[in-house]
Amino acid sequence: MNKTLTITAEEVKKWHHNMPDEMLDAVSSRFKLLSEPMRLKILRVLCEQEHTVQEIVNEIHASQANISKHLALMYESGIVSRRKEGLKCYYRIVDESVIYACYLISKGVVENLEAQLRWVKDIQSTLSS
Repeated sequence: MNKTLTITAEEVKKWHHNMPDEMLDAVSSRFKLLSEPMRLKILRVLCEQEHTVQEIVNEIHASQANISKHLALMYESGIVSRRKEGLKCYYRIVDESVIYACYLISKGVVENLEAQLRWVKDIQSTLSS
């Protein structure tokens, strides 16, 4: 992924004010799909390049049946694509927006934790004074 993404406040406002309920349902479904940690692990493996199911299994240390189940759901939702080469099936991310969304959420989580840590340190400092 060598892409720069710019999101303006105006674009966010348009999304906020103009999004029909049906689209909110689709967005909610995408968040539900991403709410499973195993799927996020799979996406992390697929971030840089396509991989076979076996490569993903080896990287994540989960069963092939479990990985295949999650890959099937991500394939059906259009997040990943697959191609067969002989007996091997290769998967790759086709909807890169999920990677950007994961990054933004991760960044927000870290910033929130840092703010909480600062608050705890301030409390400790006040209590020890």
